[in-house]
Amino acid sequence: MKQLLFLVATIGATLFSCTKADSCDPMPASLDGKWRMIIVKENSSGLTTIKPSSIQGDVDIIFASTNATNGTFTGNTPTNYIMQNDYSIGANRSLSIPNLNMTKVMETTWGAEFVDNIRNSQEYSFDADGRLTIKTMDKTLTFKRG
Repeated sequence: MKQLLFLVATIGATLFSCTKADSCDPMPASLDGKWRMIIVKENSSGLTTIKPSSIQGDVDIIFASTNATNGTFTGNTPTNYIMQNDYSIGANRSLSIPNLNMTKVMETTWGAEFVDNIRNSQEYSFDADGRLTIKTMDKTLTFKRG
């Protein structure tokens, strides 16, 4: 009888436990919320860039869906304010950001990584840690919940 209880307990613990590949942290259901850019990767070379320590401030964006396929986002770069802009999502997590309305005063190199690439968004995804990745033709922008 003890062996049967041990077997049942072991199987139960195995079925309901988490692995590193399948984290217990919930995956985001949507883009909604505040996101902070943490990595920019060149798709062709794999070269990654993180925010230089000399730059004050961050790139933060806040997505707000208006329905299942459209929404708006606002935010800031280290030196500028991002006004309300539209986005749309589609099949296979496609992402379209046709315009970027914002102030444009002495942008930092980190802010320029966002500004120069976000309008070329093609698709988005979430990794196992719940980070948002936005892929363009040339670069992939990675964000964490901010």
